[in-house]
Amino acid sequence: MNKMSVVCMMGMCLAILSFATTSPDKDWEWIRINDKERFDRLWKEYNDPLQLKAFFERSVLFSRYNEREMENFKRSFGIKEETLQTMLMEIIRETSAKIGWKWRFDMDEPKDIRIASRQLDEAISWLGVCADAETKRFLLDIATDSAKSERYRTEAVGSYLKCADAQEMRDGIARIFSDDVRAALPADDFYSNAYSVAIWHYDNAVGDPQKREAISTSLTTALVKEEDKETFAEADRLLAERSKEYADSPQRKAACERLNIPAEKGEQ
Repeated sequence: MNKMSVVCMMGMCLAILSFATTSPDKDWEWIRINDKERFDRLWKEYNDPLQLKAFFERSVLFSRYNEREMENFKRSFGIKEETLQTMLMEIIRETSAKIGWKWRFDMDEPKDIRIASRQLDEAISWLGVCADAETKRFLLDIATDSAKSERYRTEAVGSYLKCADAQEMRDGIARIFSDDVRAALPADDFYSNAYSVAIWHYDNAVGDPQKREAISTSLTTALVKEEDKETFAEADRLLAERSKEYADSPQRKAACERLNIPAEKGEQ
C-alpha cells in the first residue's frame, strides 16, 4: 500500500469509528418495551453462558457494534462483565488457535477460516466493554506483538482505550509508541491507524478533560519522534485541530521543521 493510501485509511478509520447510529436489530431497549415475551426469552438465553457464546458466534460477531450498542446490550440483559469477558476470551483462544493470529479474510480462504478471522476481530473489540486489569494487559500484549496481524493489533488499541482510565491511557499509548516496540513491529499500517484510533477516543472523551489531556500529551510525545512524513502530517493535522496546546507547542514546531512540513496554528 502506498503512503497516500495509508493517509486516506487514517481518515476513513476516523470516520468509521465516529459512526454511532444504533441499528434496529440492536435496539434491545425497544424490544424490552414493545415485545416483553421475546425479551424475557432472550434474557434467559443470554444469561446462560453456553447460549450466550452460541449467540455471539452465530450473530453478534458478524456485525460491527459500537460502544453504545455494546453497553446497551450488557445493561438491557443484565450480563455480568465477568461472564462476557470469560466467553470472549474463550472465543479468542479458539479462533486464534485456528488461524494463528493472521487476518485471513480473502475470498480464496476456506469459509471457516474467514469466519474465525471475523469472529476474532469482533471479540477483541467487545473486550473493551468488559476488561479487567489483566485483560487490559492482554490487549496491550496483542497491540505490541509483532507476530500478530496489524488488523488485530489496531483493534486491540481501540479496545484498550475504550476501557482505560486517563493514567492507563498514558501508560498504554507510551508503550504502544515506545522505541523498542516500534523497532520490533513490521512496517505496516498499524501506527497510522493507531493515531486515528487514539484521536477518535479524544473526540469521544467529551466532558472528560483528564482523558483528553492524557491522549493529547501521549500523542505529542509520539508525534515529535515520528519518522514517517505522511503519517506524521495526517496525525499532526488531526491533533492540531483539536488541541491548541499541541498546535502551538515548540515540540510540534521542531518536528515539523525536521520533516519539512508547514506548521499551521491550532484552531482552538
